[in-house]
Amino acid sequence: MRFASASEIYALDAAARAAAWVPPGSDPSEVLMRLAARALADRVRAVAARMPVRPAVLALCGAGDNGRDAAMALDLLAREGFETQSFTVPGTFAPAFPPGALPSPLVVLDGILGIGLKGPPRPPAGAAVRWLATARRAAAPGAFHVIAVDIPSGLAPDAEAVAPDTLAVRADETLSMGLPKRVFAAQDAIAFTGEIRVADIGYPDSAFAPDEADAAALFAERDLALARPRRAWDANKGDFGRVALFAGSARYPGAAMLATLGALRGGAGLVSSFVPEACVPAFAARAPEAVFGGWRGKALSSAALSDLAPDLAGSVVAVGPGLSRGADAAGAVRWLLSSPQPAGFVLDADALFALGVLPRGGAPRLADGRPAILTPHPGEAARLLGCPVADVQADRAAAARALAERSGATALLKGAGTLVASPGRPVSLVAAGTPALAKGGSGDILCGLCAALLARGLGPHEAACAAALLHGRAAAAAALSSSPDAFLPTDLLAALA
Repeated sequence: MRFASASEIYALDAAARAAAWVPPGSDPSEVLMRLAARALADRVRAVAARMPVRPAVLALCGAGDNGRDAAMALDLLAREGFETQSFTVPGTFAPAFPPGALPSPLVVLDGILGIGLKGPPRPPAGAAVRWLATARRAAAPGAFHVIAVDIPSGLAPDAEAVAPDTLAVRADETLSMGLPKRVFAAQDAIAFTGEIRVADIGYPDSAFAPDEADAAALFAERDLALARPRRAWDANKGDFGRVALFAGSARYPGAAMLATLGALRGGAGLVSSFVPEACVPAFAARAPEAVFGGWRGKALSSAALSDLAPDLAGSVVAVGPGLSRGADAAGAVRWLLSSPQPAGFVLDADALFALGVLPRGGAPRLADGRPAILTPHPGEAARLLGCPVADVQADRAAAARALAERSGATALLKGAGTLVASPGRPVSLVAAGTPALAKGGSGDILCGLCAALLARGLGPHEAACAAALLHGRAAAAAALSSSPDAFLPTDLLAALA
């Protein structure tokens, strides 16, 4: 899904109003507002359903369309029994409602400013933005959730860069109306937008078509719906692909279990996990849906692979989580990559270490034209590119493109604002997740999800994007049920949908 400028949004809104059917004497603008308000109310309901206690809802309403959308959504929620409160901006809400007196838990709708912003927020709106930041600091962890209406107040919609000290709302999620705004593609915008969702407000299908000149796109709900394979009534497990997972070691057995669970939850028809022999009984009890094979020794080796003689024909091979970094493990990775049987690969964690530094301008390291996905975090990306981690983080999009071009594979660069790059394609932003994911084990589940979706027939770019979106959304939903500190990566498995 492409990013749109403010002028494009205004034109599309006008076209949507003109095309909308309305009763005689009604205002066509009300149609778009009702769609936006319903989408906002739906998001509040979804967030509230995950919280331990039903939250109150507070709307900060500016004078523009976003404020009216927020007010209309609040009215819908009030009719359903939610405790609601709204304040207009400019107004005198701050002295009347000190942050320490706010209800808990609380969902806040940020409708202060919109895409018409020119320059920094002026004092009344700026004061509201600062008050909201103070209110967040005063709230208990996990008890304060901000939904930005269309765009976080204070962000300029067409900005190409966002300074870390920008005076703007820092939302937990942004519900963008119609299309994502151009500023969302800026590297540091994710700190303000949080998770990005896009509401359908009646734009024509042609509005979503990407421009070949675009350097970046957003992978969102619409893209997931188009990419995700459906299950026919007469389907069988053979229709959903096979995953062969090689993971774990004496020191890191849990990584193999997490990757296995990710592949199972991703919907693969058959998952075969090859893990340390000592782990097989416990793993089989935890995931009876998978087939387990075990090897002897502390880590996988090419000799162990020869003894196992796994049937890899037509399987997507996922390799790396918890594998260890010894010479034996590196040899096993090379053995798997050289096998003609696999239909594709997902390389994660220690398998990426085994690749070494990717060559500049040379032949792709992953040969034969088979689909492959690399899933590095910034540290692993820096090693693959032979550069400092700071260079990767300074321009994440450039790093993702370099990984794809130098490997010939799809690169999924993990971090705040996951980026997916493939040779010859725009970089895709997957703006989903939560800071609670910053724990060991999160990436192992993502590896399994990527493998499952690749095995089910998605192309590597779509599989990586869909896996990242499903993983991030599930984690964000699960984290609402506890504090970010208490969240465990396994909590997201039950929230996958």
